[in-house]
Amino acid sequence: MKKAFFTLILCVSLVSVVNGQFTKVGGGLGLTSGYYFHDAKWDYNKSGNILGSLKGIYEFSLPFHVSPSLSFFVPHIVKDGDARYSVNTAMIDINGHYVFNSLDQFEFYGLAGLDILMAWKKEKYFENVYKEKDNALGLNLGVGTYMKIRDSFDLYAEAKYLFNNKYNQLMLNAGILFNIEWMAKNEKNGGL
Repeated sequence: MKKAFFTLILCVSLVSVVNGQFTKVGGGLGLTSGYYFHDAKWDYNKSGNILGSLKGIYEFSLPFHVSPSLSFFVPHIVKDGDARYSVNTAMIDINGHYVFNSLDQFEFYGLAGLDILMAWKKEKYFENVYKEKDNALGLNLGVGTYMKIRDSFDLYAEAKYLFNNKYNQLMLNAGILFNIEWMAKNEKNGGL
């Protein structure tokens, strides 16, 4: 876990050194194929399939963007008599985007990046509680698009596959990104 946080801190430090700026922030919802905690293929050992995420876009210059994101999976909870099992997941991604084309309304991009997945399982039998934790460092590969709806915000959609030594999965994510430059410009001009 220390290596994963060191890598994250190094990536964030490198991003802040380069001349660029955050241009969009927002969030969305997603679906994932999920994984089995410690690869044990039991129903009560499966992760959740729905997630919420926060996302930002840091533009160096066209066609390169960096997109950090933080995702939280809805826990998968199974009750069996007096036993209760739950698998929880949080994920940090730092993806690089290469924008293939930048049209007036649409931008299509390929993405690749680093993924840090943190998983924990909780089992409760009567009053006894057992907890396990696990972490995995992996890579993301995928594609996405931004669709400009108004000057103030864009919609986005992504499909990516997460490769790591334990918890490979497919993820689909969509949401809204607010244009920081537009908001700052209109705030200086006296409001939205």
